[in-house]
Amino acid sequence: MRSFVARALLGLIAVAAVFGMSAMLGGGEASAGTNCSAANNQRVEHSKGDSTCIANAGPRSRATARDKTNSGAALAVATTGGTATAENSGNNSSAVASGVNGGHGYAYSVGPHSSAVAQGRNGGTTIAVSGAAGGAFSTNDGVACLGSMAATYNTSTGRGCAKWGGLSIG
Repeated sequence: MRSFVARALLGLIAVAAVFGMSAMLGGGEASAGTNCSAANNQRVEHSKGDSTCIANAGPRSRATARDKTNSGAALAVATTGGTATAENSGNNSSAVASGVNGGHGYAYSVGPHSSAVAQGRNGGTTIAVSGAAGGAFSTNDGVACLGSMAATYNTSTGRGCAKWGGLSIG
């Protein structure tokens, strides 16, 4: 139990550090973008120029997707009591989140040319944050931090990773 708590704490600190540093380096344009929110068997989709969001929620579920740029996408899908939040603030980037069976997925792409994918399952929480030219992927099958800036953590598996330039953890 003690090692799990230590890994969870390290994972959350790494994700917060990458997210904070990436946000300081800039993101998309605040004046543009799309915002979608769905709950309980709803599907909402918006497109504005090259900005797209899709939120799809099944029974007892909530999904929120926001693209804050002129050239990106956010997709959130939740079902069977799950929640999903996908937010993109990087140009030419995407964020994809899913929450299934009470799971919670949070995906944030905060830099240009980046991708973040988070799949929360069976009551677990998964976080993926990608910075400029980064790729953050977290599912129950594994985690990956690619490119220049990325961080992930999955509470169901205790796995996570962080990457900042040439420095890699996990």
